[in-house]
Amino acid sequence: MSISHEAIIEKIENSYNELVRLYRSVPVTHLIESSLSNGWSVKDLLAHLAAWEWRCASLLEASHVTDGPLQANPDVVALNREIHKEREEWSWEEVEYDLRAAHQTLLETIRQLPADRLNSKSVQTAIAEETWEHYAEHLPDLRRWHKQVTRNR
Repeated sequence: MSISHEAIIEKIENSYNELVRLYRSVPVTHLIESSLSNGWSVKDLLAHLAAWEWRCASLLEASHVTDGPLQANPDVVALNREIHKEREEWSWEEVEYDLRAAHQTLLETIRQLPADRLNSKSVQTAIAEETWEHYAEHLPDLRRWHKQVTRNR
C-alpha cells in the first residue's frame, strides 16, 4: 500500500503537537523540575525525544538505498542513559531549540525520501517507532504531570 510523505508527516505532527501543547502551557520552572514518574524533568524528556528524532533522521538519510541502517538494534537502556547524561546540563533554551531542530530535520528527511523507500516496511516501522509510537510511550506521564501542575496553580 502506497502512503504519501504528507500523510506520514501529518500523523507525526498530530502526536508531536500534543507534546508541545502540554509543555508550552506551563511556566519553565515546572519544566526543569524532576517531576515525571521516572525521575526525569520534562526538559529531560524532551531532550530524550529530540535525540531519538536526530537518530531517526540520520538512519533515514543513510537508508535511501538499503534497509541496513534501519536493522541496527541498539542497547536502548544504555543509549537512553548516555543521552540523558550528555544533555542533563543543557539549559531549557538549548533543549527546546534542539527539539525543534531535530523535529524539523526529521520531517525534511522524510520529505526527501524517495517514494519507494518511504513505502518500505522497514522505513515505515522505523518512522513509527521513533515518532508517534515513541511519543505515545511518554504522553500518559506527560499528561499526568500537566494535570498535576495546572491543578496546583
